Amino acid sequence: FLSRGYFRSQNCLREIRASLAGNKPIVLVQEADPDKGGGPLEDLRAECPESLQPPIFDADWPLIVWLRIDDFRLLSLKLIAEALLLCTPAYAREASLPIYLPGELLGQTLTFAARPVVLWASPANPGAKALADELADICPSGLTVASSAEAPESATHMLLYLNLDTWSDERLAEQVQQARE
Repeated sequence: FLSRGYFRSQNCLREIRASLAGNKPIVLVQEADPDKGGGPLEDLRAECPESLQPPIFDADWPLIVWLRIDDFRLLSLKLIAEALLLCTPAYAREASLPIYLPGELLGQTLTFAARPVVLWASPANPGAKALADELADICPSGLTVASSAEAPESATHMLLYLNLDTWSDERLAEQVQQARE
């Protein structure tokens, strides 16, 4: 479990050295929350003794980010379970495993059955058009993307893409307000 201070613990170092010496498979789980000791992988690597950095960080071990929001935590657990199973003799020859959580949607083509959807991605919303195009690629049936300066009358939905630059164009707030009316 990669978090700040992990490599300062003598017990953790003993554990990782024993795993490496015994040629045991390793699954790296990186804490994402800075309040819980998470940080960028480069910072966590810098805390690791130099002699251990190549066998831990350069050996292509599976790396899974530990996320704490419920649904994402379940995804983290699913990825950890898959990585561990792939290290066992029964699954060593597999590239991936079809692991599903109860209630999870299986890989299906997404479609809009009721009526065609026209998704408007305002040019005043940085990144919205690229995301809308990506959605159109995975939802080929019934989704059209519009990216005109103003919402077309045919638009059934407006995509609001939230990022650091979302509100950099003051037109966007007015467009969102109009879309909500």
